[in-house]
Amino acid sequence: MQLSFKYGRSEQVAEVADERVIDQISLASPEAIEDIGAALNQALANPIGPGLEEVIEPGDRVALMTVDFTRPNPAPILWPLAERIEGLGAECEIVIGLGNHRLMTEAELEDFIGTHEVLQWDSRGEPWGLGETSLGTPIEVAPFMQEFDKRVICGFIEPSYIAGFSGGRKMILPGVSSYRSITHNHFLILTEGRKLGVLDENPVHRDMTEAAQAVGVDFICDAVVNPDDSYARIVCGGLVEAHRAGAMVSRDIYEHTVTEKADIVICTSGGYPYDIDMVQAKKTLVPALECVREGGCVILLGECENGWGGEEPFRKLLESENPGKIIAEMRRRLAQGDVAWHWAPCSTGLLFSSVVHDRDAQLIVVSELADEIEPTFADPAPDLAAALTMAEERVGGDASIIALHDGRRVICRS
Repeated sequence: MQLSFKYGRSEQVAEVADERVIDQISLASPEAIEDIGAALNQALANPIGPGLEEVIEPGDRVALMTVDFTRPNPAPILWPLAERIEGLGAECEIVIGLGNHRLMTEAELEDFIGTHEVLQWDSRGEPWGLGETSLGTPIEVAPFMQEFDKRVICGFIEPSYIAGFSGGRKMILPGVSSYRSITHNHFLILTEGRKLGVLDENPVHRDMTEAAQAVGVDFICDAVVNPDDSYARIVCGGLVEAHRAGAMVSRDIYEHTVTEKADIVICTSGGYPYDIDMVQAKKTLVPALECVREGGCVILLGECENGWGGEEPFRKLLESENPGKIIAEMRRRLAQGDVAWHWAPCSTGLLFSSVVHDRDAQLIVVSELADEIEPTFADPAPDLAAALTMAEERVGGDASIIALHDGRRVICRS
């Protein structure tokens, strides 16, 4: 059997015996919306919560907030929604929710949504402060957000390993929030309840929602995306109720039951742009952790042409022989409200550590970051074939395999 995985703009391929592959997790896409314009009109006519006409008034200056190029292209719903807002007599400006990602170039913006006339903000700039959430996260956002009369979100809902599901409130935090806010919020992944595909009792989701409510979100229009990036459904309405409705649709699409764990799990986030850096590529490790047996091996495929993403990861964690002590220290600091901001990119280290030190599994990474991975507790490999050979040296030449395709979204339940 030939196993083929998306890797950057190309593929990684390996030959294995058929009987070794106990599962290929590549979720089929439900029937996609054929007429996006008609579906958008229907969603706007049947909002879950307040309607657009109820919140937009003539003369309003409206922030229409959307995603950057690490997400599916929003143009099919973004521009019709902008026209609808302007048709109500309001002025509409596009805001890109970057989080800690770099600013998009004019060329990238033109290619992505068809214009470079947008507002973007570097998360390390001077923010507009509005206090803090009940979980201690500072509510700090781009200063231009206070200039708008109304704030409308246009994005996507898909599983998120941090927030349960993306979409809705994420356009505020992390979308237009400060580095300090994003760091504290993301450190809540260390607290109990954070889980892929779960909203209830998820502290990260709660924290994001509180921040979005403090800033003020008047309306959301989110598309639930299928595994092939087509649209399964469009939901419109209130920040909380419309988002939850879309998240439940997404859960039904992406849940997958793992009946048997494998000796080797090969996983990818789905190629470019979903493995443009390690911040994106490492997301596939979350479902991989539900698929690999104790003492097994995980092979992570992620080209990472833009490097680690954001900033260099916290080297002390990635290179430590006992990251458990460092993670315990991070939890202690978080409980005391004393978060070291230079640890912000540690989620890469946390997931790497979850594989190697929590599962006692080998982590082999096929990436352009091979030289920088060498001193860490992960093992670099030049390609998938070499990675498989390394894995088989650990767990045997007849080891069982689970192939996890497009793993940034799959909700694996074991």
